[in-house]
Amino acid sequence: MNAPRLLGVLLPMLVLGAGTALINVGGSDERVGTLPSKAVIGDGEDLLYEVSWTFFRLGTIRILTAGDYSAVAYVDSYESLPFVDLHAVYFTWMDSTFYSRACRSLEKEGDEWQGLEYVYDFPARRLTVQETARKDLHTPPHRCTPLDTLQLEDTSFVDGVSIAYFPRKLIHTRTPVEVPTILYGKFGKTRFDFLDKRTTTSIDALDRPVRVVEISGSTTVEGIFGMTGDFRGWFSDDSAAVPIKGRLKVLLGEVEVELVKWNRNGWKPPTE
Repeated sequence: MNAPRLLGVLLPMLVLGAGTALINVGGSDERVGTLPSKAVIGDGEDLLYEVSWTFFRLGTIRILTAGDYSAVAYVDSYESLPFVDLHAVYFTWMDSTFYSRACRSLEKEGDEWQGLEYVYDFPARRLTVQETARKDLHTPPHRCTPLDTLQLEDTSFVDGVSIAYFPRKLIHTRTPVEVPTILYGKFGKTRFDFLDKRTTTSIDALDRPVRVVEISGSTTVEGIFGMTGDFRGWFSDDSAAVPIKGRLKVLLGEVEVELVKWNRNGWKPPTE
């Protein structure tokens, strides 16, 4: 597993969770302890995470959220890494329950940006996956090639970025859930186990432990190089439920994603 691909796969896995006795998600989310969606996204937020593997610091993931339930994530490797030059961008547009309503991904390849774009057709329960290429992030694609057409069993699902928001509203609940997930043009299932487990964790950006709620889980969706399986995540123990730290097991060990900077109106990590 090389460093660029490791970084690219980590974004969708950042804050997943799972359980054993499961229910399908798709109906009402009115559960005891459920946080309001607007409280989760606030007036928008700018979160910066650092990705590390053993003693190696690989790069950063920056996630920006808008009040219209859209979000963009920038994944960049550090310039100091030898033989690594990764720059990727992931977009999502969600509804008020954080289910995906549009998404696309782009990665810098030489002089152009290549990636996947998803065309949603909910009335026909169909999703078309297209491979695109464009000169920069602000121009339309000059090449668009259909790759696959997926038939949807359910129009309520999460994508590679919206999956980082979906568990935030449920961290104070005790209801295990299973949600359809699309990643790299393939569908699978992600399981979340919400136990309302309150604890603390340390991050380098603060000199005091952060109060968090821990979740754990697994996914059947396969990322690049077959990355799939178990993970853990820690969210701030407050109404914002900001992802503080995430851990993912890979073939070579465990990768960690940690919050290093944040900009959210009136918010700071809750400490002891």
